Amino acid sequence: MLYSMSEAEITQALEELQLIDRLVAELQARVLAVQRSLVEHEEAVKLLEEMKKSGEKMRVMVPLGAGAFAEASFESLEKVTVNLGAGVYAVKALDDTQQLLTKRSQNLQAVLESLTKRIGDYSARAEELRRFLGSALASQRTQGT
Repeated sequence: MLYSMSEAEITQALEELQLIDRLVAELQARVLAVQRSLVEHEEAVKLLEEMKKSGEKMRVMVPLGAGAFAEASFESLEKVTVNLGAGVYAVKALDDTQQLLTKRSQNLQAVLESLTKRIGDYSARAEELRRFLGSALASQRTQGT
């Protein structure tokens, strides 16, 4: 299909493509952050489940940061402190904490799906623009300009 394309249309398509490429890169970075948080939440839920199964006492390795760990013991597994957001923490029962983290995991999964869909939509538009620009380039070559 041969298009009659103005320089303004080509410039606009290039600018839109550059914008979409930046948006997709930003969304991909957000996807990675959400995926990391999702894994962290899922691991915490699993650990809480193990804590419930273990009974009254449990020994665990606690990350100190920079790849260092310390062995620790829980004397009581009835309550844990959980971040509610905005730097606010609360002491909650184990089951309540597990439910909260499971709900957060579900919310993160929904965010992940939304971001993935947006990336797909932007990628489809970027492909349209690339085809348009490819056609414009081919048209310019055949016209010798």
